[in-house]
Amino acid sequence: MTPYASYVTGHDPLDVLRSTLEGYCRVFSRYSDADWASAWAPGKWTAHQVIVHVTEWELIFSTRLRMALAVPDYVVQPMEQDGILNIEAAAVEARTAAAAFEAMRRMNIALVGALTPAQRAAQITHPERGVIDIEDLIVTLAGHAAHHLDQFHSN
Repeated sequence: MTPYASYVTGHDPLDVLRSTLEGYCRVFSRYSDADWASAWAPGKWTAHQVIVHVTEWELIFSTRLRMALAVPDYVVQPMEQDGILNIEAAAVEARTAAAAFEAMRRMNIALVGALTPAQRAAQITHPERGVIDIEDLIVTLAGHAAHHLDQFHSN
């Protein structure tokens, strides 16, 4: 099963991409520097770390999507999230990550909206999950951001 599919089940993933963009934009408009610096619980990531993480994976998942569309017999390259997060969160301000997320999400909405059903059904290989299709990548892209948006709404 697609990771984060439960956040998309029963909805068109394109609609989820759009609605979560709106939700993140509301968060971005109300978060202060103090809000970005706060952790939701002891030992948990700060809001700053979460938005950097969400933005990183918006880029990673959408790069996988683009590669799947452009490279015959594409095989997803797995990666470990913590190594890049620790580097990037120290270097990138929360508001910069938020702006990058918004821009990348708008590009992803346009790309996904332009895909045909046949393109969305094209198959690729994920080394940990086997044969998947591009729709799987789209659902993962939409569901991951929805998962983390819930964190912002519960605080």
